[in-house]
Amino acid sequence: MMHRDKKPRPSMTAISTHPRVGRPCIADTSEWPSFPIFTAVRLVCRECLDADGTGSLLRVIDTFLDNLSGTWTLSTGYKNSNGSLRLLQYLVARESKTLDPFLRRWEVNCVTGEMAARGDLQGLKWVTEKYLPGEFLTEVVAQATCNGHLDILKFLWENHRGVGYWGGIELVGAIKNHNRELVDWLRIHVDLRPECAQHVIKHAAGYGNLEVVRWLCEHFNVGIAEAMSTAASNCQWEVLRWLVTTQVVESHNLDPALHDTNLYWSPAHHGNLDMIIFLFECNLVQDPVEVFQTAAARGHLHIIKWLYEDKGILNTGDAFYFAAENGHLDVLKYLNEKEQRADSYHVALNAAAGSGSLETVQWLHYNTRAGCTYRAMDVAAGMGHLELVQWLHDTRTEGCSALAMYYAARNGHLETVKWLHSNRSEGCHVLTMKRVAERGNLEMIKWLHANRHETFNLDGVMDAAAALGDLRILQWFHENRDEGCSTFAMDQAAENGHLEVVKWLHEHRTEGCTQRAMNDAAINGHLEVVKWLHLNRSEGCTTLAIDGAAGNSHLKVVKWLRCHRSLGCTPLALELLFSKSRRLDTAVFLFSEFPECRTFHLGPVFEVAWVEIVQWLLERAPSALEGCILRVKAWNWHVCEWLEQTNWRRVSTDSIFSFWERS
Repeated sequence: MMHRDKKPRPSMTAISTHPRVGRPCIADTSEWPSFPIFTAVRLVCRECLDADGTGSLLRVIDTFLDNLSGTWTLSTGYKNSNGSLRLLQYLVARESKTLDPFLRRWEVNCVTGEMAARGDLQGLKWVTEKYLPGEFLTEVVAQATCNGHLDILKFLWENHRGVGYWGGIELVGAIKNHNRELVDWLRIHVDLRPECAQHVIKHAAGYGNLEVVRWLCEHFNVGIAEAMSTAASNCQWEVLRWLVTTQVVESHNLDPALHDTNLYWSPAHHGNLDMIIFLFECNLVQDPVEVFQTAAARGHLHIIKWLYEDKGILNTGDAFYFAAENGHLDVLKYLNEKEQRADSYHVALNAAAGSGSLETVQWLHYNTRAGCTYRAMDVAAGMGHLELVQWLHDTRTEGCSALAMYYAARNGHLETVKWLHSNRSEGCHVLTMKRVAERGNLEMIKWLHANRHETFNLDGVMDAAAALGDLRILQWFHENRDEGCSTFAMDQAAENGHLEVVKWLHEHRTEGCTQRAMNDAAINGHLEVVKWLHLNRSEGCTTLAIDGAAGNSHLKVVKWLRCHRSLGCTPLALELLFSKSRRLDTAVFLFSEFPECRTFHLGPVFEVAWVEIVQWLLERAPSALEGCILRVKAWNWHVCEWLEQTNWRRVSTDSIFSFWERS
């Protein structure tokens, strides 16, 4: 039926009407154009949904959209719409006149950070020039740099230079991505702040940007110990060599912090003999034994030979043991030839068995007096090295213990378990089936149940299976064993979000749950589990549900509990929230809806990253900061400057943080 005021229109190919039932047919939408969301809504409403002339369905849609605008923030709307500027404009047009101004600024920082990361210059222009001009943008410069959007940086630099984190750590993002163009642009246009240089040199060294490292050393007062260690950890040998040469040797730097074991451990680990030689020449190797042992563990025979033959280092520590443990036969042969054996020589076969190298174990057995214990077969079985287990069984006399089958079963090596069952008599540890169940191996459980006759300790096994969400194992124990479970089963299944397990336990077991089930489900953000427990169980929850959900920034859960449960929360909600995150949206909701939580205190030390967080606290809950020291990253110049301008006093500074107190 057509509305009487409308003229007939040609039917759309994508929406056709079934001749008998008068309902739209499902059409292939794969080639439809990608309309903006509200364009699509208007099109569908105009063409299809006003058929009865009353507009009732249109009012339903309008109500839905109004509800959407009341629940979605700018950042959630932007994320959920894949970056729709039209949706942001819609949300802003319907924004509450009573919206907390600090929350509005916080939302702007969230959404502009997402825009910069996405490279959405159009959206960023609208927010910075139309919606909230002049607001300091905490995340934009760093996000644009990390994601390589030079056009965003140029726009901000040319038009809004005073509202971003320039001269801070944005350079790190370009360095991490090896984006030479961005690094050069930032160095040309932006003066790096001295308090940020230490943070930048660490990353420049770690990512191998020698040019930036050299520039920082020449123009800033930076410590180099951390940069050297980071360069070594990341195998940036050119950077490490330059730092050692220019900043240690030539400058006669005697700082004890420079003698970091990582400097020589890393090249020994990675087999870089040239760097080892260089560090020895610079007198930076304090523990040659560490070099020996690391090289042996990694099988770097060329380093071992140089240490022994060229440097004359005879103390090899436990190098023989480490070489055996990792199956490096060539290293073992060399050390044995030089009669360099570890104090742990008598159990070298144990170590070699763990490597799984039968060749190494056999060589030690036939060519040395290296010994072993029953641990050799235990370890080999646990690693699933069945051929090695069989050789030890046939050749050695030490045997094994009940841990052999335990390790093999726990690690899923069924063939090894079967062989031990048929050929050894030590049996199986009483915890074996429980540990197998915890790893979800139902096939192994069934075999043990059918073939072994130990009295297994299965206390809590169904509880553990429920906690892991393994319904198959839970059902098997329910049907085949009589150990049962406890309330912990449903509690932990709920805690971990395993709704199907919760439902099964509710229907097939009688143990039930406790208030911990809903509490922990809420704490971990499992809203569907919370809803199900609310409708189907009577245990309920405590104030810890909202406290914990708020602490983990699960705002949807907090809002649902506010509407459907009556217990409220405590000051712990805001204390947990601020100890873990900077989610001001959750804080504002809690403070507005739960008067009982407003007497919170943030403890002796509170870390701050965004100015609007501190401003909100000072305006809404000043008692929360009484006697509190604010901890701010040393490179966060914007927060530090604001604190200095607002009568906070810097009490101390270390390499990472500045600490502030109220004057």
